[in-house]
This record gives sequence, structure tokens and C-alpha cells, in this order.
Amino acid sequence: MDRGVSPVISIHRSKVTRIDSDVQVGFARLPQPGSDASFEIIRQWLQSCDNHHGGICPPATRQDSVMPTRVIDVGTERDHSVRLIETRGAQGKWIALSHQWGTSDNFCTTPENKVKHMNGIEDEILPATFRDAVKITRALGRRHLWIDSVCIIQGRKGDFASEAKRMEQVYSGAYCVLATSRSPGHDAGILQDREERDVMALQAQGQSGPFYLSQNIDDFDVHVLKGALNQRGWVLQEHALARRTVYFTDHQMYFECGQGGLINSETASFLGDPDFPQIIMSADKGERILLYQDLYTKYSRLGLSRPTDRAVAIGGLEERILAKLNVSGGWGILDDSLNTEGQNGLLRRSLLWRRGEEVEELSSIPFAKKAGYPGVPTWSWMAYEGGINYIEPDFGATHWEELLSPWSSEGPAPSRQGHGAHPPALVAKVWDYTAEHIADSQGHFIVLDSPKKSKHLATKCVILGQPRSRRVKQKRYVLIVTATTEKDGNGKAVYHRAGAGVIPAECITGGEDNVTIW
Repeated sequence: MDRGVSPVISIHRSKVTRIDSDVQVGFARLPQPGSDASFEIIRQWLQSCDNHHGGICPPATRQDSVMPTRVIDVGTERDHSVRLIETRGAQGKWIALSHQWGTSDNFCTTPENKVKHMNGIEDEILPATFRDAVKITRALGRRHLWIDSVCIIQGRKGDFASEAKRMEQVYSGAYCVLATSRSPGHDAGILQDREERDVMALQAQGQSGPFYLSQNIDDFDVHVLKGALNQRGWVLQEHALARRTVYFTDHQMYFECGQGGLINSETASFLGDPDFPQIIMSADKGERILLYQDLYTKYSRLGLSRPTDRAVAIGGLEERILAKLNVSGGWGILDDSLNTEGQNGLLRRSLLWRRGEEVEELSSIPFAKKAGYPGVPTWSWMAYEGGINYIEPDFGATHWEELLSPWSSEGPAPSRQGHGAHPPALVAKVWDYTAEHIADSQGHFIVLDSPKKSKHLATKCVILGQPRSRRVKQKRYVLIVTATTEKDGNGKAVYHRAGAGVIPAECITGGEDNVTIW
């Protein structure tokens, strides 16, 4: 069969059909969502994973089994109400819901109704998506369900800021995750009926049972990975951290765990790793860089109801990547300056992001300056809305220039961790340059983050690297920066990032040392 062509027909057999054993046993017609048979399928998936995938999809450790701050006690199948409870560090198993909020008024817990929700919520009051999630949780024999809008106190006096930092534990420690790929909002539901597909039964004379031909509906890539739910920023982290996930789509249910054969690309395998990001350790240094860059490129194009969540919604994944690679960093930037291995190119490669080709303008996100947290630095792509890509200097053939970051041992101490009166800073030499000899046909270009805002500004460049080749006309990998009216501690002008590019060495003239870039 041509692997580049999707099959159009599924062939399966009943348990009693004695034909080629490679033909999969299956249902003539899929059980409707919410039926006993559909719940039994999920139970069997989970039980099989528990029994056979212990080394690949390990059960939660003692630390992971500490329940989230609050969960919904769904009771049993005989109950008709649920209640919000505070776990106070208790251990247990819980199911987490991954869903879209939608555009209508959402069902939330607030400081005003928290006590009411803890006293009890009738099932019929819950929006359809949550009501179905409760039904599934009960059918799986689990008592505790975590739903973000109910278990995190919403609103100005809520605890979203602190609870968002616990998302990693919520999804990685969950018994399983229910992903509502077919539900655009709280009121859509999960278990609504699906359209039946046509099935033809064939049975040879004297054969013990039939086999079936039906329309092929197996398309995990389209139904899940490219589905509406997976276009939301928070869901990328939920997908990557979940030990195993049941996806509810318009066509069928899918089950994904570390053993699953549904993953068909390196990036998808990276996200489907049940011990994310362990798979990165089997890759060489160049592949590791490409994996995290691909992750950030994908994430930068996903939607967020609140753009200010851009750094938070991937925070759990970023912490794991930094820990696994044993590097410093934050805000989508990785820094190996404290490592003795190599030329410390990770920081420079991280900084060489550029506005995506399909994006006309990167819009600055208006982060509110809070006490002790001045915002995201301009040299991070997390400071903007819009998709990014990376400039890609050749691996093993690039010389990297001096640069101090907030994580460098000699870096700017007041902003080393991004706290204080000013954003975290880079310290570097800035150079004047002329743009008249920059021709894209020769591999030279400048991509401004916000062309409309920056086209009338005076800009300079920071040289991050250059090819090791000693040709006369060499290119330079640069950040484009512009001076602001702000001053650093020495009274010198502070610079902000304005873009990135590759320019000829001959275009670069005199420079200024030790400039601060916020």
C-alpha cells in the first residue's frame, strides 16, 4: 500500500470469524457516545495500559498523586449532584478535563459562589460539557474530576496566578485526561450522537462469522492534532504532560498513551512522550535544538483567550525542558552560559527568532506591571502576539559572540531572575549598520517585529554570531535594536529589540560597548 495515500475503507471482523488474524476485531457499528459499550471501551484501554505499559506509561509517583488544590467530587453513578472540595494535600486519583472555554458566559467558581459550589451543584445546572465529563468519570469508577474553570477560583480576587503554576502537576499526575475535541464550548457537550457510517457485512459459505467493510474514519492527525481544541495555547501543555488521553471527536474516540501507535512525526512523538521531555535526551544536540524550536514555533501560533497567558500557558513544559537539558532560561529563551560544554550557542540560537512569514505585525502584549514583576523582556517572543520562526545558523560551523544574559554569572544582577523595577536585561555591544547592501537574494535580510512601528526608528544591531569560514564577505547573525528614552543604572540609553536578521559584515560600522537591552 502507498503510505502517502490515506485508506478509504476499513476491514474488521467479529471475534468468531476465522480468517487472517491480521484483520482487526471490531464493531460492525461503533457504540454511540455515552453508551455502556463506549464506556467499557475506555475502561479496557486504561486497564490494558495499566497492565502492559508500566515501564512506558508509569503510574503516578507518590509526589504526583498529591491531588490538585481543589477537585470536584462526582460521587457515584447513583448521585445527581457534585461538590467542589479542597484536598489539603491529600493523595488520590483524579481525571482532568481538557476543553475549550468558548465565547459565551462560562460556568466558573468565583470568590462569591465558592461556598455554594462546595455545598453542592446539581448535575442539571452544569453546562453540557461538564455534565458529560462527570458522567464519564463516574462510569470509569473514579470519584474526582478536575476542571479548570471550576477548580480554580476565577476573577480579580481569585487564585489563577498561583494555580496556573500547578498545571504541570495537575495534568501529569492525572489518572487520565478527557479531551473534548468535538466541543467548541461549555454548552456543546461531549457525548452527543455521531452520524452512523455505512457498513457492509460479508460472509463466505461455511465461514464461522462475517467480516465487515466500512468507511475509514481513522485520522488522528486531522481529527485531533489539527482539530479546534489543539489550536488553543493551553492545550499544547495539557497534551504534552498527560500520561494518557481519551479524545472525543465527531467521528470516534481515540486513545493515546506512550505506547500508542497514533504518533506519526518527531514533534508529535515529542508531545506524546508520557515522561515529557525524556525523548529529547536520545537526540543529538542539533536535534534537541530543532525539537524545542519546533515546539515554540507551533505554540506561538496557538490562540489564547488572554494574551497575557502567553508565558504561563507553556510554563510547565518550559521548566521540564530546562531541567532535562540542565540549562537556565525563561520566557522561551534557553541559556547554556553556565555550561562548560561547547560554545554556549543555545542562548544565541534562542534569541534568533523572527516574525513568521505569514504574520504582518507582531503586537506587543500589554502586560500589567505588578510589584516585583515588571513584565516580559522585548527580546522574548513571549512579549508579542503572533507566530514566529527561527533563523538557523549552520550547526557546528558558527562562532558565537560575547553576550551577557540575566542567567549569566556575570549578568546584570538586578534583573537576573526578572524581578525588580525593570525587565530582565541582556548586556551586549551594539553596532551601527547600513541597510543599502542587504539583498535577500544573497541570503541577507532583516525582519522587523513590527514594521509599522519600527520603520521610522533609528536602529542598530547586536552581533550574535558569524560563520567560522574566513571568507572576505561574511554574514552576521544579528538582533536589531532601537534606543529608548529609558536609562540604565549608568545613565546610558536602554535599548529594546526591534527585529532580527542576517546582514553582510561590510554593512557594519562602529559600535558601543555594554548596552542594556530590556
